[in-house]
Amino acid sequence: MEQFVMNQHSQPLAAYRRVAAQVHPLVAVVKLYDEAIRQLRLAIMATQDRRHEESHACITKSSTILRGLCHCLRFDKGEDVAQQLLKAYTYNIIAIHTAYGRHDATARYEKIIWHLTGLRNAWAEIAGLAPKTQLVPVPQKAVRR
Repeated sequence: MEQFVMNQHSQPLAAYRRVAAQVHPLVAVVKLYDEAIRQLRLAIMATQDRRHEESHACITKSSTILRGLCHCLRFDKGEDVAQQLLKAYTYNIIAIHTAYGRHDATARYEKIIWHLTGLRNAWAEIAGLAPKTQLVPVPQKAVRR
């Protein structure tokens, strides 16, 4: 059991290190945001098609990436910024898992994507990369099923 927990926590960090070894670290962070957002978009499609297992796998991948970003924060280089990013990552991780299985999950995922795109674009600007279009989530009426 201890080995499973250790592997579970080291996987996001290992993914970051693999990407960071191939590109500049700032570009790696942007690419990780892109993948977290992509996984949420896949979760939306799976949810709409009622493919619940696939949706769960996608949100797990997205939250794992965010958890990996949490582990890479450098509190020694800027405690205030690191603390704010930790709060943002934690909030989004909780929001991702809280949305799963709810009747308004797709709207919730869209809102999370909107937040993550804002963070992604901030990192992209620092890295000298182009921003992604940030679509405003459209409020949906609650539909009881």
